[in-house]
Amino acid sequence: MDIQLTQLFELKTGLKINKQISISSMSDYRFFVETGEISKIAFNIYVNHNWNPVTVLWKSKSGHIYKLEDTDIDCDDIEFWFEELDVALIHRQMFPNVKLPFKLKDLSYELIVTRINMDSTIELQLKADHLKDEKKIELEIDNFIAGFNEKSEKKDRIHGVIHNWKTRVEGDKMIYDIDLGSTGPYFFKKLLPELSKMNCFIRVELC
Repeated sequence: MDIQLTQLFELKTGLKINKQISISSMSDYRFFVETGEISKIAFNIYVNHNWNPVTVLWKSKSGHIYKLEDTDIDCDDIEFWFEELDVALIHRQMFPNVKLPFKLKDLSYELIVTRINMDSTIELQLKADHLKDEKKIELEIDNFIAGFNEKSEKKDRIHGVIHNWKTRVEGDKMIYDIDLGSTGPYFFKKLLPELSKMNCFIRVELC
């Protein structure tokens, strides 16, 4: 469980497990629930002096129902994951005065980070001389997202994949609604510099 959840946590949040981040069981197992092929238990995630309740679920590939008292467990058969992980809250707790868990330099646009959630919206304000290039710009961004997914797929989804996205235009803004799927802030670490290279935007907001 520790190996799987650590990898999943780091992928979703972009944060490395350290002395300021840990997971702890509840004081008793009153919250434990077993529901057929999927079981779950309540834990706390400790983040920078904050305790966050989180539910951990598990199931087996074979259909066997593993219980807490079991000692004979096939690690290749059991899969763990979080029911929900509030990435935005974890970021605020870990970095109260910092919006992103990574640094970016010399962007060609003003970057505003309101929040980063699994369902994210990106507002891209176009420069006046690029207002007629919306389709070309959209295609370039779409190709980047598809390329991101392809590279991650080739490495056993090491950085997760974007599940889906859609675009709309409102005035001088291109708006992307993105389901981050199994990826996390790492996607923005790659996307934001790419948008900067395009040099088409006045302002980019993650909201």
